[in-house]
Amino acid sequence: MEILFVSHCVPNPPNKGEKIRAFHAFNALCRDFRVHLACFARNAEEIDDAHRLAGQCASVYVQPISTAALPAAAVRFALGGCLNFAFYSSRPLHQYVDDLARRVPLRAGVAFSVVMAPYVPPAIPCILDMLDVDSEKWYQYAQARWPAFPYRLEAKRLRREEIRWARSSVQTIFTTRNEEKLFQNFAPDIPTSYMENGVDMEYFDPAQTPTVEDLARRQYVTFIGTMDYWPNIDAARWFAMRVLPELRQKNPQMEFFIVGRKPHKSVLALAGRPGVHVTGAVADIRGYLKHARAVVTPLRIARGIQNKVLEALAMGKPVFGSSAVCRTFGSDIPTGIIACDSAQAYVQHLSAGDWMADSPAVRQALLPRFDWSTNLQVLRGAVADAIAMKSPG
Repeated sequence: MEILFVSHCVPNPPNKGEKIRAFHAFNALCRDFRVHLACFARNAEEIDDAHRLAGQCASVYVQPISTAALPAAAVRFALGGCLNFAFYSSRPLHQYVDDLARRVPLRAGVAFSVVMAPYVPPAIPCILDMLDVDSEKWYQYAQARWPAFPYRLEAKRLRREEIRWARSSVQTIFTTRNEEKLFQNFAPDIPTSYMENGVDMEYFDPAQTPTVEDLARRQYVTFIGTMDYWPNIDAARWFAMRVLPELRQKNPQMEFFIVGRKPHKSVLALAGRPGVHVTGAVADIRGYLKHARAVVTPLRIARGIQNKVLEALAMGKPVFGSSAVCRTFGSDIPTGIIACDSAQAYVQHLSAGDWMADSPAVRQALLPRFDWSTNLQVLRGAVADAIAMKSPG
């Protein structure tokens, strides 16, 4: 049976945020169906990454996109449109999918993120993996960023689109029960479910991670993430300026590594502060995790599943996280996460010397809750149900 998978990102490789979930979802569906992939790519490297998937699916179509699309999206926003939907609007991609649907008997479509839902032809049952309630993030931006008005306006417009496209889908899936409950608060009549992410326990295994001698000699904590994303920028800057100086007063050897691609200029500027290192993209983050004393995630805005937390725990590392990060896990916070509500709390816990976690216990506690093979049954079942709806008779 043939299905459509439309994604706002290339589902390969699993090295960043939503791409991790897209990768595992896409590969699981390729094992069950003939999948036709249509996705956006931000550069030539991502285009190549997409075409490498051709051997495991029925077809691949890649639509280039870049920040050059932002001015046109901003104009549409000024005229009353939704900025997110305007940015991901592509006539060539629409035309390709429409032509594909005329040539191929597509039985169902999976839209990976709400902005991709319009690309699933109306005659095809759609499963929408909304991931997070992204409109809520924009409401949070309105509280934390200036000027608040455009963020609040985008939040309202995006929420209307979330409701609209979830209502037109046969099933809408979220990354956590918390995100699902939030959506149900303002759209209680729409069928929903949730599917938590997993973590690759074989890859993120300290016993299988090579030693990095330079890192092994250091005393440091680390923050890992894509560093042009505002919540990550905000978190890294806050920790470097509010927490690290006090930590270094107690232990002058303590350092802070900010690890992740595309560091914003305000993040790069932190490298001039004592003890702060900004790496940019690295070939293998596991070394930075293996030798760290701990991982910190002081985000003020955190939605859905934090892959950086799961990967750190899989490496047996304690994670000192904000209340916002802890809330993403619901009432059942995984073993190894220590909540910190203030700069003083981070300093107190990280300076205490008694916070080194039991690595085997931290790793073991992740399973079976964060097992990809188990969790992906939600998506596979939703697609099978959608196909059954479209079957003759």
